[in-house]
Amino acid sequence: MARGLLIWLLIMLIETLHGMLRALLISPRIGEAAADRIGWPVATALVLAIALMGIRWTGLAARSQLLALGAAWAMLSVLFELAIGMLRGLDAQALMAALNPFSGSISWTGAVMLATPLIAARIRGVH
Repeated sequence: MARGLLIWLLIMLIETLHGMLRALLISPRIGEAAADRIGWPVATALVLAIALMGIRWTGLAARSQLLALGAAWAMLSVLFELAIGMLRGLDAQALMAALNPFSGSISWTGAVMLATPLIAARIRGVH
């Protein structure tokens, strides 16, 4: 599990850089909303690519282990996103809106992170 958490740290680093580059280079040209719509598929692809590269290194193979890792990634990612939101000065209402599973970005992050270890393991043929 410890190696899986190191992979999560790498994912957060890459995703933070991705978000910064999107904010600096893409958002000013096409607007925040359009940049966010483009950013989600790219972010999901980055998360999956990193997971694909590292899933064997974790040594986890059982479905329950992979789902536990996914749950840890999801929980840590949601907490990370909330912390970033608070550092950016978002109020409680904005943070709660981000958690809304129908419109919020944080809930999507959690869902992606929950499923990714299992998906990566299946694609890589980890048994």
